[in-house]
Amino acid sequence: MNPGVLLITIAGLLVAGGLVSLVAAARGVTFLLPRERGKRGGAVGLKLTPLHLAGIAVGVVVLLVTGWPVAALGAVAGVIFVPEVLGGGKAAQRLIVRSQALADWTRRLADLISSGAAGSTREALNRSLTSVPEPIAAEVNRLVRRMGPIGIERALRRFAAEVGDPAADKIAGVLILRERNGGPGLADVLTALAQDLDERSRMVREVEAERAKPRANMRFIVIITAALIAGMMLFAHTFLSTYNSVIGQITLLGVAAVFAVALRWMRKLSDPPPNPTVLVDPAPVHSRSAGVRA
Repeated sequence: MNPGVLLITIAGLLVAGGLVSLVAAARGVTFLLPRERGKRGGAVGLKLTPLHLAGIAVGVVVLLVTGWPVAALGAVAGVIFVPEVLGGGKAAQRLIVRSQALADWTRRLADLISSGAAGSTREALNRSLTSVPEPIAAEVNRLVRRMGPIGIERALRRFAAEVGDPAADKIAGVLILRERNGGPGLADVLTALAQDLDERSRMVREVEAERAKPRANMRFIVIITAALIAGMMLFAHTFLSTYNSVIGQITLLGVAAVFAVALRWMRKLSDPPPNPTVLVDPAPVHSRSAGVRA
């Protein structure tokens, strides 16, 4: 390949990468997936999984076939990270299931109060344990256990923070106001809130159905690209011979980097926006450790 063409190619890749980074910085987009947190708040260390071993194996095979270290590293990274970047469907399904579970639990609380089976908020929460939906069972159980040691209001605030859904903030807010001010009408308010949450669940399903389309497009692009590259390596290897040089490997690294950034950006666009937190626990940090732990 003509050195001038290579320089133009590299310059174009650098310009494209710079433009992508500039637009991302202006829009506040981050390309790194959030790190998982441990139970004590520390970051979970990297663990060697079967997926990592598969990535290493694929990288070794690619290195032996092509002799390109950049291609080998790209293959390892692709096997390990592409499934995570192309995911999102399971998280969306959990969001839908949890939203519906909150609606069902709210309706159960309203039924307990309106029927007279529970004479107070505390009693209704205790009785709801027998029929709480599975997706929020752990959070509701912790809520009930905490009511005694730290009080119902702080327990509700922690419940809303653990669920991490705006609907949980609404439910906790209604119950907190009832505990503060008393008065009738809680069952009616909870029934109306449950109906609102049912409508919200329907809207979440529709939104997630639309978000599933770009995720499917990303999977299609990755499959076609991988098949094309594999086919060229097997049947048209001479066409890729320009990547055998050092400059070719640098160019390949730029192509892989732009492709990776584009995939991560598409995943970011298909992710739901972060849920704002309305309720917070006003207790001092040092006193929170004295509460009931899960």
